[in-house]
Amino acid sequence: MTRLLLLWGMSLAAWGQPEPLPTPAEPAPVVVPVAQPKVVTRPRFLVAKGETLRFPSSAKVAPPLNEFCRFEKKGGAWFVTGIAPGVASFNWEKDHWDVVVRERALKLPEKVTLSVFGDYPAGPALLHWARDFLHPRADLKEAGGVLKASGSELIAYEGTPKVELKSEILEPRKADGLILSNWPERIEEDQVVLEAPLMPEKHWRVMIHHRNMPEQPPRWLEVEIMQPAGVDERYAITSYLTGPASDEIFCGHLAAARYFKAPFTGYLVSVPGGKRHLLERALLKPGQTISAMLAIRGLAPRSQPGLLRVSVRGLDNTEPLALRPYAEKARTARGVFPAEVVRELSYQVGPAYLFEDIGGPPYLNEVSNGSPSPGNFGAVYRYRWKLENPTDQPQEVRMEMSARGGPARASLWIDGESLETDLLKAEPRLLKRWLLPPAGRREVVMETFPQAGSNFPLSVTLSSRLAGNLPETPAPDSLPNYYIP
Repeated sequence: MTRLLLLWGMSLAAWGQPEPLPTPAEPAPVVVPVAQPKVVTRPRFLVAKGETLRFPSSAKVAPPLNEFCRFEKKGGAWFVTGIAPGVASFNWEKDHWDVVVRERALKLPEKVTLSVFGDYPAGPALLHWARDFLHPRADLKEAGGVLKASGSELIAYEGTPKVELKSEILEPRKADGLILSNWPERIEEDQVVLEAPLMPEKHWRVMIHHRNMPEQPPRWLEVEIMQPAGVDERYAITSYLTGPASDEIFCGHLAAARYFKAPFTGYLVSVPGGKRHLLERALLKPGQTISAMLAIRGLAPRSQPGLLRVSVRGLDNTEPLALRPYAEKARTARGVFPAEVVRELSYQVGPAYLFEDIGGPPYLNEVSNGSPSPGNFGAVYRYRWKLENPTDQPQEVRMEMSARGGPARASLWIDGESLETDLLKAEPRLLKRWLLPPAGRREVVMETFPQAGSNFPLSVTLSSRLAGNLPETPAPDSLPNYYIP
């Protein structure tokens, strides 16, 4: 009983105590925001590598160092010089700058003096000249005297240079030799495809024909003259490049046809010792072909020859290229070959036919290693056909051409007339016909060369029949020594 009373008393005592109060928390400190310096992002500033521009900044101290550009203060103003391609991104006092350094696609000298011969147009001459000042990654075009150059991460150029054009007289002459760049015809790696000496005071006919295979990356094809150190040379150059194109036969035919029509026009260029002249440059995409017909003639006698080089390289490849050894069993050729094949053939009317192959065996041999040139591409065939009619009846003599090696096209000079064929196949096509009176004689001059991209040999056939209503074609008053240089 006493225990129960004690517990009850303690309970009453507990109910009589005041309620506990919570301990007040410390007040949170008041954070006063600190004002950050305001940075203004400025427009990107572009400067060319190796060039200096005034920089629009009033900063008191120099900006952070970087690998792309250099700053210096002159007369209270800042100037920036481009050192290496790239983007320098930095804060400079109250401003943020992105300084972009790029190389120029084309950087021309102030004075442009061009020399041409044979009424060569100023536009193509300007294009050839400007290539020596072109960035390796840039593409160059000309239209109406306006040059346009552009390339990935390059400062583009578009302008009309002031040109002083000089016209010179150059006596035509036949080629002393043929330089052929047709192996490897199918490009599957970066390489030098031709190196050939340009002997002093010689006139060279040049044929170039290469195809980038469909699975290959794009490549630049370059044709350049390398001049040895200490030996200057002046060259007269005729150049007709066609492509890039997917139609290999027509590409080769168009280069040949242009060369046929105007072989004695071109431009002149002086190449100092130790320097180069880039006379052609074109981009070969996968599956595309480039063909070119050129004439290169050294004008000053020198003891050391220049070097003609043709190379193909990927767009980003800056490594030195090597010349691959020539494959002995190759079906195409490269190197230096005789310039012409001279033939004199007689045909007498009657039931017999006369057959002649162009581009068939025997093949010309390369002058240094004796390797053959299957098809004799680029070598001029110079014919003198002597036609005779011993009968007492007027006779018609017919000249026909067919392609026995596969589809082909041809350009020819016959009796002073320039002819182009459509696509030839095995069925003969009529080229020309002549009326020979009784006991008549006629000499016909014909010149042609196997053109790149086509299939050779071509077969020429002479046949005769009794004349119908064919009018007599007078013979030319005189026969030139040659039509094709």
